[in-house]
Amino acid sequence: MKVQMNQLFDKIHQLPQIPEVVRTLITQFNDPKTNFDDIAKNIEKEQVISLKVLRLVNSAHFGLSRKIGSIQEAVFMLGMNQLRTLVIASGFVNSIPKIDGVDIKSFWSKSFNTATYAKWLAAESQVAPDLAFTAGLISHLGNILIHMGAPAAASEIDQHVKGGKSRSAIEKARLGFTSEDVCAELCRRWHFSDELVQTVANSADPLATEDVIKSAHVVYLARYLSENQKNEAVLATFPFDVAKKIGLSEQYIHEHVAEILALESGLDGLVSE
Repeated sequence: MKVQMNQLFDKIHQLPQIPEVVRTLITQFNDPKTNFDDIAKNIEKEQVISLKVLRLVNSAHFGLSRKIGSIQEAVFMLGMNQLRTLVIASGFVNSIPKIDGVDIKSFWSKSFNTATYAKWLAAESQVAPDLAFTAGLISHLGNILIHMGAPAAASEIDQHVKGGKSRSAIEKARLGFTSEDVCAELCRRWHFSDELVQTVANSADPLATEDVIKSAHVVYLARYLSENQKNEAVLATFPFDVAKKIGLSEQYIHEHVAEILALESGLDGLVSE
């Protein structure tokens, strides 16, 4: 029996919450007039995020010549775009609890890859890279909420997906909505921008609407790549029809898919053991 999506949210006793400072920072990062010192001070207010970001900044991945001891130094050494990525990713990681039946490290690794691929594809498609990154990062969160609110259905859906079925199709048949719908509703409750909500909501099936929402196409492609990155036949079932809608030809994808899949997010250190 299908359920209303609000019923799913009613069953989740404690919805994930992101720190208020992260919401503020997403707005600040998108404002070219924002003072970098103000951003650094806001980040430092959230101690857990600050510590995670500094730990990651000092990891081998970034290969900095000296140890960084403050967010102010991190701004100087990494630049605001890189810092934005680390702070927002850390804020989302901290908001999601461990869930029975979910490999949380694998979940975030896939989410980080989706975000990284989305940012690259966005830059090639005249889509705002930061919007694509954030949408890609959170686009899997609906699956987490389904596990929290309807664990039996989530387990059944996962089994069908492992058998090669489309997650969106199975969710629609089993629940009446997709995990992207759930994520979009969560974003509304988090008071995120309409543009971000629309991107997430339409990323389940970007070709279903007459209007071409390019950011949703980008996230759809990025998620496909993150889910098939270890599949040698990744191009055999590639959604070229989606890519063409945002100006990326089949030849272009063939020429660049290895480059995209070689990208590293550098964010896995944000997830606690």
